[in-house]
Amino acid sequence: MPTTTVEKEVLGLEEQYWRAIRDKDVEAAKRLTDFPCLVTGPRGVGQIDEGTFTKKMQSPACTIRRVELGDDAQVRLLRDDVAVIAYKVHEELVVDGKPVALDAADSSTWIRRNGRWACAHHSGSIVGDPFGRDRASSASPAAAPVAEEPNSRDERAIRDLIATWMSATRAHDWSRVLGLMADDVVFLVPGRPPFGKQEFAASTRDMNDVRIEPQAEVLEVGVHGDGAWCRTHLVVTMAPPDGQTTRRSGYTLTVLRRKPDGAWVVARDANLLASE
Repeated sequence: MPTTTVEKEVLGLEEQYWRAIRDKDVEAAKRLTDFPCLVTGPRGVGQIDEGTFTKKMQSPACTIRRVELGDDAQVRLLRDDVAVIAYKVHEELVVDGKPVALDAADSSTWIRRNGRWACAHHSGSIVGDPFGRDRASSASPAAAPVAEEPNSRDERAIRDLIATWMSATRAHDWSRVLGLMADDVVFLVPGRPPFGKQEFAASTRDMNDVRIEPQAEVLEVGVHGDGAWCRTHLVVTMAPPDGQTTRRSGYTLTVLRRKPDGAWVVARDANLLASE
Protein backbone atom coordinates (compact mmCIF):
# COMPACT_ATOMS: atom_id res chain seq x y z
CA MET A 1 0.00 0.00 0.00
CA PRO A 2 1.17 3.58 -0.63
CA THR A 3 3.00 5.11 2.34
CA THR A 4 4.48 8.45 1.28
CA THR A 5 2.47 11.59 0.58
CA VAL A 6 3.23 11.46 -3.16
CA GLU A 7 2.32 7.77 -3.39
CA LYS A 8 -1.01 8.44 -1.69
CA GLU A 9 -1.54 11.35 -4.08
CA VAL A 10 -0.99 9.08 -7.10
CA LEU A 11 -3.43 6.50 -5.71
CA GLY A 12 -5.97 9.29 -5.18
CA LEU A 13 -5.48 10.45 -8.77
CA GLU A 14 -6.09 6.93 -10.07
CA GLU A 15 -9.32 6.76 -8.08
CA GLN A 16 -10.35 10.19 -9.43
CA TYR A 17 -9.67 8.99 -12.96
CA TRP A 18 -11.95 5.97 -12.52
CA ARG A 19 -14.71 8.13 -11.01
CA ALA A 20 -14.51 10.55 -13.94
CA ILE A 21 -14.80 7.70 -16.45
CA ARG A 22 -17.64 6.08 -14.48
CA ASP A 23 -19.52 9.39 -14.29
CA LYS A 24 -18.69 10.23 -17.93
CA ASP A 25 -17.17 13.50 -16.73
CA VAL A 26 -15.25 14.16 -19.94
CA GLU A 27 -13.52 17.37 -18.86
CA ALA A 28 -12.31 15.90 -15.56
CA ALA A 29 -10.97 12.81 -17.34
CA LYS A 30 -9.20 14.93 -19.97
CA ARG A 31 -7.52 17.03 -17.27
CA LEU A 32 -6.10 13.82 -15.84
CA THR A 33 -4.79 12.54 -19.19
CA ASP A 34 -1.49 13.24 -20.95
CA PHE A 35 -2.22 13.05 -24.70
CA PRO A 36 -1.57 11.01 -26.72
CA CYS A 37 -2.09 8.40 -24.01
CA LEU A 38 -0.66 4.93 -24.63
CA VAL A 39 -2.99 2.02 -23.86
CA THR A 40 -2.54 -1.74 -23.77
CA GLY A 41 -5.14 -4.42 -23.14
CA PRO A 42 -7.02 -7.38 -24.64
CA ARG A 43 -7.50 -5.47 -27.91
CA GLY A 44 -3.80 -4.81 -28.34
CA VAL A 45 -1.59 -1.71 -28.20
CA GLY A 46 -2.40 1.83 -29.27
CA GLN A 47 -2.51 5.48 -28.40
CA ILE A 48 -5.49 7.77 -27.96
CA ASP A 49 -5.53 11.44 -28.91
CA GLU A 50 -7.82 13.95 -27.25
CA GLY A 51 -10.52 13.80 -29.92
CA THR A 52 -10.74 9.99 -29.91
CA PHE A 53 -10.71 9.97 -26.11
CA THR A 54 -13.66 12.38 -26.01
CA LYS A 55 -15.69 10.24 -28.44
CA LYS A 56 -15.01 7.08 -26.41
CA MET A 57 -16.05 8.82 -23.20
CA GLN A 58 -19.33 9.98 -24.78
CA SER A 59 -20.16 6.62 -26.38
CA PRO A 60 -23.21 4.86 -24.89
CA ALA A 61 -21.84 1.43 -25.90
CA CYS A 62 -20.13 0.91 -22.54
CA THR A 63 -21.15 2.32 -19.15
CA ILE A 64 -19.46 1.64 -15.83
CA ARG A 65 -21.96 1.05 -13.05
CA ARG A 66 -19.46 0.35 -10.30
CA VAL A 67 -15.69 0.16 -9.95
CA GLU A 68 -13.70 -0.88 -6.90
CA LEU A 69 -9.92 -0.73 -6.63
CA GLY A 70 -8.33 -3.45 -4.51
CA ASP A 71 -6.42 -2.66 -1.33
CA ASP A 72 -3.26 -4.16 -2.83
CA ALA A 73 -2.20 -1.09 -4.84
CA GLN A 74 1.54 -0.68 -5.36
CA VAL A 75 3.09 2.70 -6.24
CA ARG A 76 6.67 3.28 -7.33
CA LEU A 77 8.23 6.70 -7.88
CA LEU A 78 10.68 6.39 -10.76
CA ARG A 79 11.59 10.09 -10.56
CA ASP A 80 10.12 13.09 -8.83
CA ASP A 81 7.88 13.60 -11.85
CA VAL A 82 7.19 9.99 -12.92
CA ALA A 83 5.21 7.39 -10.95
CA VAL A 84 3.83 3.93 -11.73
CA ILE A 85 0.84 2.38 -9.97
CA ALA A 86 -0.40 -1.22 -10.21
CA TYR A 87 -3.50 -2.73 -8.58
CA LYS A 88 -6.41 -5.13 -8.95
CA VAL A 89 -9.81 -3.72 -9.89
CA HIS A 90 -13.36 -5.04 -9.98
CA GLU A 91 -15.66 -3.57 -12.61
CA GLU A 92 -19.39 -3.86 -13.19
CA LEU A 93 -20.45 -2.54 -16.57
CA VAL A 94 -23.20 -2.45 -19.15
CA VAL A 95 -21.77 -3.34 -22.57
CA ASP A 96 -24.09 -3.09 -25.58
CA GLY A 97 -27.04 -3.20 -23.20
CA LYS A 98 -25.91 -6.29 -21.28
CA PRO A 99 -24.48 -6.40 -17.72
CA VAL A 100 -20.87 -7.57 -17.41
CA ALA A 101 -18.70 -8.06 -14.30
CA LEU A 102 -14.96 -8.62 -14.42
CA ASP A 103 -11.81 -8.58 -12.32
CA ALA A 104 -8.61 -7.19 -13.79
CA ALA A 105 -5.04 -6.25 -12.93
CA ASP A 106 -4.32 -2.69 -14.11
CA SER A 107 -1.40 -0.29 -14.13
CA SER A 108 -0.90 3.38 -15.00
CA THR A 109 2.08 5.64 -15.54
CA TRP A 110 1.65 9.19 -14.26
CA ILE A 111 3.88 12.11 -15.20
CA ARG A 112 3.99 15.58 -13.68
CA ARG A 113 4.19 18.58 -16.00
CA ASN A 114 4.12 22.14 -14.68
CA GLY A 115 3.13 20.86 -11.25
CA ARG A 116 0.17 18.78 -12.51
CA TRP A 117 -0.03 14.98 -12.67
CA ALA A 118 -1.54 13.29 -15.74
CA CYS A 119 -1.83 9.71 -16.95
CA ALA A 120 0.45 8.95 -19.91
CA HIS A 121 -0.11 5.18 -20.11
CA HIS A 122 -2.71 2.71 -18.90
CA SER A 123 -2.72 -1.06 -19.13
CA GLY A 124 -5.40 -3.56 -18.14
CA SER A 125 -5.39 -7.35 -18.05
CA ILE A 126 -8.46 -9.45 -17.25
CA VAL A 127 -7.70 -11.86 -14.41
CA GLY A 128 -7.76 -15.51 -15.40
CA ASP A 129 -5.69 -18.31 -16.81
CA PRO A 130 -2.22 -16.87 -17.64
CA PHE A 131 -2.30 -18.70 -21.00
CA GLY A 132 -5.75 -17.44 -21.92
CA ARG A 133 -7.30 -20.91 -21.95
CA ASP A 134 -10.41 -19.61 -20.18
CA ARG A 135 -11.13 -17.13 -22.98
CA ALA A 136 -12.08 -17.75 -26.59
CA SER A 137 -9.43 -16.72 -29.13
CA SER A 138 -9.07 -16.55 -32.87
CA ALA A 139 -6.23 -17.89 -34.97
CA SER A 140 -5.01 -14.42 -35.89
CA PRO A 141 -6.04 -10.75 -35.52
CA ALA A 142 -7.28 -10.83 -39.10
CA ALA A 143 -9.37 -13.97 -38.63
CA ALA A 144 -13.10 -13.70 -39.22
CA PRO A 145 -15.27 -13.50 -36.08
CA VAL A 146 -16.27 -16.92 -34.77
CA ALA A 147 -19.57 -17.47 -32.97
CA GLU A 148 -18.99 -18.21 -29.32
CA GLU A 149 -19.84 -21.79 -28.34
CA PRO A 150 -22.80 -22.12 -25.95
CA ASN A 151 -20.67 -23.67 -23.20
CA SER A 152 -18.19 -20.80 -23.51
CA ARG A 153 -20.99 -18.26 -23.02
CA ASP A 154 -22.30 -20.23 -20.05
CA GLU A 155 -18.82 -20.45 -18.52
CA ARG A 156 -18.44 -16.69 -18.82
CA ALA A 157 -21.85 -16.19 -17.20
CA ILE A 158 -20.89 -18.46 -14.31
CA ARG A 159 -17.57 -16.69 -13.81
CA ASP A 160 -19.45 -13.38 -13.82
CA LEU A 161 -21.85 -14.77 -11.21
CA ILE A 162 -18.92 -15.65 -8.92
CA ALA A 163 -17.40 -12.19 -9.44
CA THR A 164 -20.73 -10.52 -8.68
CA TRP A 165 -21.14 -12.63 -5.53
CA MET A 166 -17.70 -11.45 -4.35
CA SER A 167 -18.33 -7.76 -5.07
CA ALA A 168 -21.82 -7.84 -3.51
CA THR A 169 -20.36 -9.47 -0.39
CA ARG A 170 -17.73 -6.71 -0.12
CA ALA A 171 -20.52 -4.14 -0.36
CA HIS A 172 -22.81 -6.01 2.09
CA ASP A 173 -25.41 -6.10 -0.71
CA TRP A 174 -27.08 -9.20 0.70
CA SER A 175 -30.25 -8.91 -1.37
CA ARG A 176 -28.09 -9.19 -4.47
CA VAL A 177 -26.27 -12.22 -3.08
CA LEU A 178 -29.59 -13.88 -2.24
CA GLY A 179 -30.73 -13.24 -5.81
CA LEU A 180 -27.83 -15.34 -7.08
CA MET A 181 -29.06 -18.50 -5.35
CA ALA A 182 -32.02 -20.82 -5.92
CA ASP A 183 -34.83 -20.79 -3.37
CA ASP A 184 -34.03 -24.42 -2.49
CA VAL A 185 -30.28 -23.88 -2.28
CA VAL A 186 -28.33 -26.05 0.18
CA PHE A 187 -25.00 -25.00 1.75
CA LEU A 188 -22.52 -27.47 3.22
CA VAL A 189 -19.85 -26.21 5.62
CA PRO A 190 -17.69 -28.09 8.14
CA GLY A 191 -19.02 -28.49 11.66
CA ARG A 192 -22.72 -27.79 11.10
CA PRO A 193 -25.74 -29.36 9.40
CA PRO A 194 -26.68 -28.31 5.86
CA PHE A 195 -28.65 -25.06 5.72
CA GLY A 196 -30.65 -23.10 3.16
CA LYS A 197 -31.51 -19.64 1.92
CA GLN A 198 -33.38 -18.46 5.01
CA GLU A 199 -30.52 -19.46 7.32
CA PHE A 200 -28.05 -17.74 4.99
CA ALA A 201 -30.11 -14.53 5.08
CA ALA A 202 -30.33 -14.66 8.88
CA SER A 203 -26.56 -15.04 9.17
CA THR A 204 -26.01 -11.74 7.31
CA ARG A 205 -27.91 -9.60 9.81
CA ASP A 206 -24.91 -9.19 12.10
CA MET A 207 -22.36 -8.78 9.30
CA ASN A 208 -22.92 -5.20 8.18
CA ASP A 209 -20.31 -3.79 10.56
CA VAL A 210 -17.72 -6.37 9.52
CA ARG A 211 -15.31 -5.55 6.70
CA ILE A 212 -15.31 -8.58 4.40
CA GLU A 213 -12.72 -9.04 1.67
CA PRO A 214 -13.27 -12.21 -0.39
CA GLN A 215 -10.92 -13.22 -3.19
CA ALA A 216 -12.03 -15.99 -5.55
CA GLU A 217 -10.01 -17.82 -8.20
CA VAL A 218 -12.23 -19.94 -10.41
CA LEU A 219 -10.25 -23.08 -11.24
CA GLU A 220 -12.72 -25.15 -13.25
CA VAL A 221 -16.17 -24.77 -14.74
CA GLY A 222 -18.17 -27.63 -16.25
CA VAL A 223 -21.47 -27.09 -18.07
CA HIS A 224 -23.87 -29.93 -18.88
CA GLY A 225 -27.14 -28.74 -20.36
CA ASP A 226 -29.07 -26.81 -17.72
CA GLY A 227 -26.70 -27.87 -14.94
CA ALA A 228 -23.14 -26.82 -14.17
CA TRP A 229 -20.45 -27.08 -11.51
CA CYS A 230 -17.64 -24.76 -10.51
CA ARG A 231 -14.50 -25.42 -8.44
CA THR A 232 -13.06 -22.31 -6.79
CA HIS A 233 -10.22 -21.41 -4.47
CA LEU A 234 -11.48 -18.86 -2.00
CA VAL A 235 -9.75 -16.60 0.54
CA VAL A 236 -11.91 -14.56 2.91
CA THR A 237 -10.57 -11.90 5.29
CA MET A 238 -12.98 -10.58 7.92
CA ALA A 239 -12.33 -7.60 10.19
CA PRO A 240 -14.98 -6.79 12.82
CA PRO A 241 -14.96 -3.18 14.11
CA ASP A 242 -13.74 -4.11 17.59
CA GLY A 243 -12.25 -7.53 17.10
CA GLN A 244 -9.39 -9.49 15.61
CA THR A 245 -9.03 -9.88 11.86
CA THR A 246 -9.44 -13.48 10.70
CA ARG A 247 -8.52 -15.13 7.43
CA ARG A 248 -9.94 -18.37 6.04
CA SER A 249 -9.02 -20.13 2.83
CA GLY A 250 -9.77 -23.31 0.96
CA TYR A 251 -11.80 -24.74 -1.88
CA THR A 252 -15.48 -24.68 -2.75
CA LEU A 253 -17.48 -26.88 -5.10
CA THR A 254 -20.62 -25.22 -6.40
CA VAL A 255 -23.49 -26.78 -8.34
CA LEU A 256 -25.49 -24.36 -10.48
CA ARG A 257 -28.84 -24.54 -12.24
CA ARG A 258 -30.12 -22.64 -15.26
CA LYS A 259 -33.42 -20.80 -14.68
CA PRO A 260 -36.14 -20.63 -17.36
CA ASP A 261 -34.99 -17.09 -18.25
CA GLY A 262 -31.47 -18.41 -18.95
CA ALA A 263 -29.80 -16.99 -15.82
CA TRP A 264 -27.63 -19.24 -13.65
CA VAL A 265 -28.17 -19.59 -9.89
CA VAL A 266 -26.36 -21.49 -7.14
CA ALA A 267 -28.23 -24.68 -6.21
CA ARG A 268 -25.69 -26.43 -3.95
CA ASP A 269 -22.44 -25.20 -2.44
CA ALA A 270 -19.83 -27.15 -0.46
CA ASN A 271 -17.44 -24.83 1.38
CA LEU A 272 -14.21 -26.33 2.74
CA LEU A 273 -12.59 -23.14 4.05
CA ALA A 274 -10.40 -23.39 7.15
CA SER A 275 -8.75 -20.79 9.36
CA GLU A 276 -5.16 -19.88 8.49
